[in-house]
Amino acid sequence: MFGSYLKGLIQIEALMEKGDLEKAMHELNMIENDVELNEDEKLACMLLNSHILNKHGNFDKSLMLSKFAFRKSMELNNPLLVVDSTITFMESVKGLGMLEDVIAKDTKEFLQMVERSQEILKTIKNLKKNEKELRTSHLTILKGILSQKEPQMMSKKSILVDQVKGLGKKALVLAEAGIKTAEDLANASVEELVKINGIGAATAPKLIENAKQLIQS
Repeated sequence: MFGSYLKGLIQIEALMEKGDLEKAMHELNMIENDVELNEDEKLACMLLNSHILNKHGNFDKSLMLSKFAFRKSMELNNPLLVVDSTITFMESVKGLGMLEDVIAKDTKEFLQMVERSQEILKTIKNLKKNEKELRTSHLTILKGILSQKEPQMMSKKSILVDQVKGLGKKALVLAEAGIKTAEDLANASVEELVKINGIGAATAPKLIENAKQLIQS
């Protein structure tokens, strides 16, 4: 989704989709060092860096980057960056397992952040449909998790479903069907998945297996 800011980031996200995180980070470092970037593009690169760190499981460093990016995006008054920094920050928080023992006050604050980004996203007109849908998927899943009645019981392994390899844009469809985490997908049956629009009989077992591998890693 960071290709919205800089075309060179599209290739990096493609590498991430393939699981080649080392090459993705290398390509990102090259862009940051060799290309003259404006403030918005620099911040987009920082957020993508944070996203790669999340994929690596380096949630502590990712959290620091995403917190800074969130504050900076507010200063720049860039609505899309506010949305993307919120998503990345929440992914870092969740990866650290900080939602396990979260108190009601913090849950409310996190939920307000997500809901605010949902409202901001609705106001952004010059965004391609697929890019808006991807962000909507992220926020829908996060809101669903935060809206659970007992957040302290969430598993540290409750990874957002859109992190499952090969899922892509189908994450939104699954989230709308109630499959919001990798665990939900791993525990789903093929018969259940094929009833969901866009999920075929050949794809369903692969997605289930990818989800199982993700939560076991």
